[in-house]
Amino acid sequence: MSTRSLLKHIQVITFDVHNVLLTVRNGAPHEYASLARQHLALKSIEESVLRSNFSQAFPTLNTTHPGYGVHTNISSRQWWTLLIEHTFKDYHLSVEELNKLSRIIYDEFAKGELWVKHPEADEVLKELKTKKILGVISNFDERLESLLEQHQLRQYFQFILTPRNCGMYKPQQEIFSHAVKLAQVKSNQDLCHIGDDIKLDYQAGRKANCHVLLLTKDEAAKQRLLNEHKTIEQNDVITNLKELLNIFS
Repeated sequence: MSTRSLLKHIQVITFDVHNVLLTVRNGAPHEYASLARQHLALKSIEESVLRSNFSQAFPTLNTTHPGYGVHTNISSRQWWTLLIEHTFKDYHLSVEELNKLSRIIYDEFAKGELWVKHPEADEVLKELKTKKILGVISNFDERLESLLEQHQLRQYFQFILTPRNCGMYKPQQEIFSHAVKLAQVKSNQDLCHIGDDIKLDYQAGRKANCHVLLLTKDEAAKQRLLNEHKTIEQNDVITNLKELLNIFS
């Protein structure tokens, strides 16, 4: 539903964070392997194995314990321990090793230096904040607020919505409606969400009757996305954050 002309009236812009505003410096599998080598003296770790196991476990856990266990009575630390257990399943860690590694990984990923800020983020957010209400809708855990603070991004947002602080998560349509309520605007059509995930951002936001723009890393990635997903409109895909300044001018 979001043609560029319709976006001029937008009052609220929300952002996903992972791979939109912040990205893991060398990718999660690389960091996992590095921390395991450093703290458990595991030398022969294949990042490709970790990546494959991680990719299998993440959607499974999001089904059994959605929103980092916010409604299934486990903590986000416990959620990540389950993920790390599966990610390292081929290395037969003892319970003690698993708990140690999980604790270290969880704490390390709470540190800003492990994350890279999008180079255009500050310029774009600073300008947009003078014109629009800005917020975050992210399937992240409670470490997000601190990470945004560490990267001097928290200052731009009126509200931060995550599963652990609001009890809702994407692709639930209710989390978008909750953002509209917090922003005190009339309609879901007054909100545009910026994300990178087809199911969690694009499809979920549109089902909630919001506008959505998908961010890809470059023009080639944009064309692949459009070729593979014919239902996505070309005007709904951007390749850099600076495009938002023209769209919402």
